[in-house]
Amino acid sequence: MAFDEMLHHVGDSGRFQILRIACCIILFLLSSPHDIMENFTAAIPAHHCSVKPFDYPRSEINTTMNLTTEALLKVSIPMGPNQKPEQCRRFRHTQWQFLDSNVSTSNNTELETEPCLDGWTYDHSVFTSTIITEWDLVCDFQSFKYYAQAIGMSGHLVSGFVCGIVSDRFGRKPTLVYSCLAYGILGSCCAFAPNFSLYCVLRFLLSASVSNIPTNSLILVLEETSTQWHNSVIILIGLSISIGQAMLGGLAYMISDWHMLQLTLALPYFPCAIVLCWGPESVRWLMITGKTEQARKELQRIASINGKKDIAHILTTEALQSKLKEDGTSTSKHFRMKDIIINPAMRKIVLCLFSIIFAEMFSANVIFLDIQILGKNIFLNQFLLGAVDIPIKLLSYFILRNIRRRPSIAFSLLITGSCIIITIFLSEEMHALRLMIFLLGRGAFAVFLCISLIYSQELSPTALRSTLSGIYIIATRIATTLSALTLITRKYYIHLPMILCGTIPIVATVSICFLLETLNLPLIDTVKDLEKRLMNKGVSKKEAQDFMENTEC
Repeated sequence: MAFDEMLHHVGDSGRFQILRIACCIILFLLSSPHDIMENFTAAIPAHHCSVKPFDYPRSEINTTMNLTTEALLKVSIPMGPNQKPEQCRRFRHTQWQFLDSNVSTSNNTELETEPCLDGWTYDHSVFTSTIITEWDLVCDFQSFKYYAQAIGMSGHLVSGFVCGIVSDRFGRKPTLVYSCLAYGILGSCCAFAPNFSLYCVLRFLLSASVSNIPTNSLILVLEETSTQWHNSVIILIGLSISIGQAMLGGLAYMISDWHMLQLTLALPYFPCAIVLCWGPESVRWLMITGKTEQARKELQRIASINGKKDIAHILTTEALQSKLKEDGTSTSKHFRMKDIIINPAMRKIVLCLFSIIFAEMFSANVIFLDIQILGKNIFLNQFLLGAVDIPIKLLSYFILRNIRRRPSIAFSLLITGSCIIITIFLSEEMHALRLMIFLLGRGAFAVFLCISLIYSQELSPTALRSTLSGIYIIATRIATTLSALTLITRKYYIHLPMILCGTIPIVATVSICFLLETLNLPLIDTVKDLEKRLMNKGVSKKEAQDFMENTEC
């Protein structure tokens, strides 16, 4: 291919590629905590109805003033089955008889109770502030937490599609820069949201901003590095996601106020936006869209950064145009969604990948959105869910280099679904075993994430790569949005979320049969290249070997 040949001349494994990869890793590291941040900013602490002694009759004020907090709770709040105060009810009348040690507080079923009319008292020993404590999203309002998560996730739905089209139309770089700048501004505003409604709106806009950042940064790297680097890049990106999620647990432990945690995660995007302004646009995209003169300038910049100034001087627009004509990939046409819908090859690829990504993300995010189901120490749980990925993703490097894409993805789907179904038969008291099973499923998801990142790019033509990535983001975000809403169904049947999340990925393995194998094959530049591969069921072994020999030279 013309671009691969030219990239080899200006340097496809030099200083420029290292800097580009480092920038991409940082962006993935920063963006990975966004969707799971509300495990901490929206954590539900221990709580009970507020007890105000001055609300009692005057004859009882002196008595209540001398009571300890424990005794006051005993006479004001009914005890639950776990011998802890009920979270959402209080006695209508003070039960002074419970101060007598001979009277059992467990026999309170016939006593008259009422909802918490004076608000709630929260345990601030773990979190000094969360959106739950700030806006009293407990008891009858507890579902608002999941609604907030669903609203936040739905921001990805809008942005993934729109930003994908914008990126393919106007370029990867400007879309990426504006997204980083928007996240920094909106995240800072969200940290000081005065009410729950505005908080939900800002979380929606934050998700719309952040969904484009990892996608476009990955596309920039893959389009400007040699194929032999792609497996390593994917593993490094996967590790950065895991490290980012593990670091969130430690960061949330140190910063117990949700305002400061939100602000801490938003501010780094401002310097990132400044740095990205100095980076070049994707040369492959410039050439495919007919911007030959700008492509020449960017290639000269890459050659200079890689220390090949002699090559930079001999690059001319005429030479690039000649190479593109020989290769037959030059076009100034802007592709539209219509090109995906009416083309049977593209339609089949998109539908199959959409269903696979949806199934895996739907299942995995039930764990990520509510890690309190795994045990009491949510900081440790979050750290383990991130840390377990590190050895798994190192293993994924071997899988990406030596094992075909299709069986690897099928195995990941089956393991994830099976682990979730197994937990249905484990009691909640078996915290350690449940955590181990979930970590195994999390490991399978980590493998899937690495493979799907590269596989979706390998099956996407350059002219439509960002648009298709946007469509796959939509699959991811529909899945995560429905995951948040699925958690609400627990109040109807406690195991229903786990049954759905365990079954769907197993069923989705059928879609893999209709996809191409892409191991050790070059990126696709045009829709015609994809159609040829589908007609030939991939490429011949000789063609693949020739490509690998050329990239290793």
